[in-house]
Amino acid sequence: MAPPFNLSRIATVADGIDANRIALIEEDLTMTYGELDREANRVAKALLGEMRQGDRVAFVGRNSMECVTLQLGAARAEVVLVILNWRLHPLELTTVLNDAAPGLVVVGADFAESVSAVVAGSGPSSVANCRMVLVGEPGANGWDAWLHGFDGDALDLLDNAEPAPESVAVQLYTSGTTGRPKGAMLTRRGFGATMPDTAAIWELDSTSVVLSVLPMFHIAGVGTTIGALASGSTLVIHNDARAESMIRAIERHRVTNLVLASVMVQMLVEAAGSDADLSSLKTVSYGAAPISAQALEQAIERLRCRMMQPYGLTETTGILTVLDAEDHRAASHLDAVVRERAVSRLRSCGRARPGVEIRIVDIQTGNTLPTGGVGEVQARTARLMSGYANLPDATAEALLADGWFRTGDIGEVDADGYLFLRDRLKDTIISGGENIYPVEVEDALQWHPGIREVAVIGVPHDKWGETPLAVVVRAEGAEGQSLDADDVIGFARSRLAGYKVPSTVAFVDSLPRNATGKVLRRELRESHWVGHERRIN
Repeated sequence: MAPPFNLSRIATVADGIDANRIALIEEDLTMTYGELDREANRVAKALLGEMRQGDRVAFVGRNSMECVTLQLGAARAEVVLVILNWRLHPLELTTVLNDAAPGLVVVGADFAESVSAVVAGSGPSSVANCRMVLVGEPGANGWDAWLHGFDGDALDLLDNAEPAPESVAVQLYTSGTTGRPKGAMLTRRGFGATMPDTAAIWELDSTSVVLSVLPMFHIAGVGTTIGALASGSTLVIHNDARAESMIRAIERHRVTNLVLASVMVQMLVEAAGSDADLSSLKTVSYGAAPISAQALEQAIERLRCRMMQPYGLTETTGILTVLDAEDHRAASHLDAVVRERAVSRLRSCGRARPGVEIRIVDIQTGNTLPTGGVGEVQARTARLMSGYANLPDATAEALLADGWFRTGDIGEVDADGYLFLRDRLKDTIISGGENIYPVEVEDALQWHPGIREVAVIGVPHDKWGETPLAVVVRAEGAEGQSLDADDVIGFARSRLAGYKVPSTVAFVDSLPRNATGKVLRRELRESHWVGHERRIN
């Protein structure tokens, strides 16, 4: 019987992992489990040298060995790790840093200048009481200098039992519909409930080679890292999401496991010619956005491995339901009846995992709906976050008193327990696996003097699945009369992360509203879903 999952003890050689096995690969660098274990101990000691258990340490940077060792070191030191989206605009980054209030922020080399401007600045765009450690910086503020003097011997803390299950281990930010990012506080209990199941779903063991291409500021990226290292697998850190580059990495390292956004699966299949050797692949997990039936059928045929689609959220520490490999395999069954049923299920998110309850609730009454009823998807499980940092009202709205979590998604569950998502209650736009919330974009655009009103919706995009469309009512006067699509897009780019910038702009005389003044986004979608002007970033 396997011992209980202990986040603090991941990758500790004392627990039986082969010290000489390769744990991490990043470009031409490798790190064994023995080296990773010692480096994580050094990071833990450096953290405890300047902060207390429960304090926050932030990371802004691409996937790297330093990010991995910081994850492990923070877990061992019982310090809360806050991994931030490096694509955020400086104004957005300032907001989340001030909300998280870390005592230390570790910054990747590519972002040293932009983060320095935020942390070392003054006025409303600055972050108080926070200092930086720069990865790749040779000076006094560099990563190596920060760890200097700390040895890699095991911490006394690791001799104790797992820290309190309800203690927060990781804080990840998910943008809120109010426009304010929300820090989901993920607990050790949540990771303990999710990670062993994740490793089982992906069939990870000490022979697995996992390609880490999803950013670690996403729960899928964190889950990939922890799941792989908890299983003694080799994690290949790869920051180039281009299909050709991923194919070369798969071939070079004989990758067995991939975790990708749906759009990345489609790009991978399209780029994989007949000479691409993908024979090492054993499992491919995809999700974060819908994928067309045609693209999925092509992926099943070309990749010829176990494919699965999980559904989960940041707030649920990842996976709630899974459409497993057997469901995908049945889609090519020779029997027509079996095949038709299986193909219809490919549009679902699969069934709830052990320890997860799913129910569908009437949006108006809050009553649980019978099988086949369409309403809000709610979940109850030990995987849930403890709440949103500094947002008690938002926490109370999301986490109900009886233990159920409101996902904000609209769906139904069929007689066999398969969950089908029908819409997104919060109007989230999912572009290339990234969540974009219309209110964030609208709030930024409202500052333009030439815009009187604006509503943002998602419209189809051949490559990214969806992309934001800004529906704009021009302001009266000269600035409104001269406003064009380039002005709107340029203004958005000056205030938002690139992936949130509208790629299309439509100008209208007025926005459709209901009797209470709420914009009718459904009518906007009906008007602009087909035939809209495309403007690709």
